[in-house]
Amino acid sequence: MRIIHTATAYYPSVGGAQLHWYTIGRMLGERGHGMTVFSQWTDQRNRYLLDSTLRAPWGDDAYEVGGIRVQRVQPTLAARCWMALVVPWCVPFPEAGYPLLSRWFERRWAARCGEADVVHNIRIGREHLTWASLGLARRRGCPFFVTPNYSPRMQTRLGRVLMRHFFRVLRRSDGVFVFTRAEGEEMERLGVGRERICRIGVGPLLASDWDADGFRAAHGIRRKMVLFLGQKLGYKGFDVLLAAAPKVWAREPETSFVFMGPHYDDSRERIAALGDGRVVDIGRVDAMDPLKASALAAADVFALPSRQEGIGGVYIEAWAMGKPVIGCRIPFLTIEDGVDGYLVEQDSEALAGRLIELLGDPEKARAMGERGREKVAREYAWEGIVTRVEDFYEEVRRRQGLGGVGGEGRR
Repeated sequence: MRIIHTATAYYPSVGGAQLHWYTIGRMLGERGHGMTVFSQWTDQRNRYLLDSTLRAPWGDDAYEVGGIRVQRVQPTLAARCWMALVVPWCVPFPEAGYPLLSRWFERRWAARCGEADVVHNIRIGREHLTWASLGLARRRGCPFFVTPNYSPRMQTRLGRVLMRHFFRVLRRSDGVFVFTRAEGEEMERLGVGRERICRIGVGPLLASDWDADGFRAAHGIRRKMVLFLGQKLGYKGFDVLLAAAPKVWAREPETSFVFMGPHYDDSRERIAALGDGRVVDIGRVDAMDPLKASALAAADVFALPSRQEGIGGVYIEAWAMGKPVIGCRIPFLTIEDGVDGYLVEQDSEALAGRLIELLGDPEKARAMGERGREKVAREYAWEGIVTRVEDFYEEVRRRQGLGGVGGEGRR
């Protein structure tokens, strides 16, 4: 198949969605499919509407990664001039603002791509690129797929108002990829037919070699270790884990807290402000860097108290290394509370309590981690995930009378 993926950010930009779909795209390419990506960022940004329009990088370019051709299409100076008048209206009046942005990107993409068998948008941020992807698919006469990366915030009353225009494009799609059963049920409540939903899960992204002892020695890790792995954003809860650290030290003083991932805003200064040698701050690491796998192998407990996650791929990576996990009590997470980890409110007291419990009971921690490892082997193998994506693309094409167009390496 000639497959087009679209996303605001793409690898080497770090984030769960970027890494997940880069891995799938690379493996689809290895199976003989032609992969093209339209994107904008390779760095770390989180002001999605502004950073994809008025504050987007300057100048179009292209690069190849993992056998995938990535084209970065950015607004011109002239486009930014009229976008400056449109952008302020996009959030309160999405039906008026976003179509203007979407049509601009759709036309630019169409001028840069040939025929396509599939157009698939991975939503990261606001929805104008999703609508642009729908328009491109209709131009090319092929099915349109979307991965909504649905978050708990969208379920709130305010979220349903602000995201109403995005929910419309979900209902117009030919296929929606979700990560969990709960997310699929939410898509049905939003009006997406069950036959148009495909649950795929997330696989672990880990190097094949690691050195837990070497990591502990290099970073001065004490007897026990808690690991945070993710973007250092407020909603991810890095500050909640920081606040929990002194409470944990009152009971488990020989515990190191490792924060690994890209910095945003004043996150570096906030971590440094704790002023304790038991806190280790490591910046951005590549998905397949042995340093990441070594940190997971060295940890006693993995904690990411995030209030917005789809499935939470990093929890799956921690399980793959046999570690118990702690996440927030939010929809869609795959954590079974009390079985392979714990769910808590995004609160430092609650988080500290569960950390103290697991650090103080290594046998319980090991048992939870082992149950997580078994779950990963059973449900989250990459070959199975890619096959589900591939099969769903072809199923929808057949349903539309377009026929199967499997890649040369179809398995």
